[in-house]
Amino acid sequence: MNARQVSYRLIVCAIILYSATVTASQYADYSRRPLSEMLEVYSKFEASFQAGSNYNVGAAAALMANIGQKGGREVLPFLKEKSFDPETHELIRSAAAEAYVDIADVEESAEFMRKLYRDPSVQGSGRYFLNKKFLGRVGAEEKTLTPETKKSIAAFLLGIVQNVENSGEANDADRFLLDRIPEYANSRQRATLCRFANTGNAWVTNTYNPIKAHFDAIPPKQRIDLRKRFPDLPPLPDDAPARSPVKVAIAVAVGFVALAVCAVAAWLAVRRRRVRETT
Repeated sequence: MNARQVSYRLIVCAIILYSATVTASQYADYSRRPLSEMLEVYSKFEASFQAGSNYNVGAAAALMANIGQKGGREVLPFLKEKSFDPETHELIRSAAAEAYVDIADVEESAEFMRKLYRDPSVQGSGRYFLNKKFLGRVGAEEKTLTPETKKSIAAFLLGIVQNVENSGEANDADRFLLDRIPEYANSRQRATLCRFANTGNAWVTNTYNPIKAHFDAIPPKQRIDLRKRFPDLPPLPDDAPARSPVKVAIAVAVGFVALAVCAVAAWLAVRRRRVRETT
């Protein structure tokens, strides 16, 4: 490569770097723009993403956060839509979800979180940090929440303890519940956390091996089943598989048929004996 080619490539790189800097600075300060203009800028980002370019994902995520800061409840439908849009980049979805939880009240946020955890496309660090933000909101406003809302949130967190695959999310839910539901400490629901013992790094080991040791000392029959208090909780992993009503009906019918066959066989045996006695 000669000196002219080197110079040419350096100039091209400089132009690209300058263009990127200009683009970034163009969208860097959203706080001074009206909400309508922010939404218009985001629509341009979205058009470029749909065209196959992810060049401005970071800027779009920053813009989404600023839309949440600038807007009020009027942007909640927009933020909710983008949070659950599978075609939207995960960074932007995470920014929209955090903005939603910041603006919505706790009851709305709780329903939002339940829906989010049912969505298989929402995973990873974004959900982990969003869960922390949600629990922070709940803790800060706990005294103003109704008993029904507290119970609903506790049931949601118990579901996380039982089923989530992320050990960090499970730990946050575990600590929250330990501080608020005394019987949770020795519950069958908490015992499901033993699945994380001996499965990861030093933090996972130090967090979950003591929980396993705790439940190793508690016979399963002495563990509390919180479904008596929270009847809508999902089944536990060690539950016997539920039998469908159709299968139960078939089993009952088969039982009646078997009893009828036995009765007929016994009657025929008695009849044959009587016939032999009279001959």
